[in-house]
Amino acid sequence: MQSSAACAVAGSTSPNRWETLCALQSLLPLLKKAATDLRRADMVYWFEQADAEVANIIRGHPSDATAIPP
Repeated sequence: MQSSAACAVAGSTSPNRWETLCALQSLLPLLKKAATDLRRADMVYWFEQADAEVANIIRGHPSDATAIPP
């Protein structure tokens, strides 16, 4: 997944919401790999969903919470 310009902006002395989202975006593939290694398909699915949602938020696309099953 490509980082957006929002993730490239730096210079704040304390983490802001964009830095937090970008950090989460960089961790999700690692979490997905760990879940795959553990053969936890349910966790892999949710990490993929979270990764897509974070990417949409960073890109400025509205969240579609109704698309995520309960």
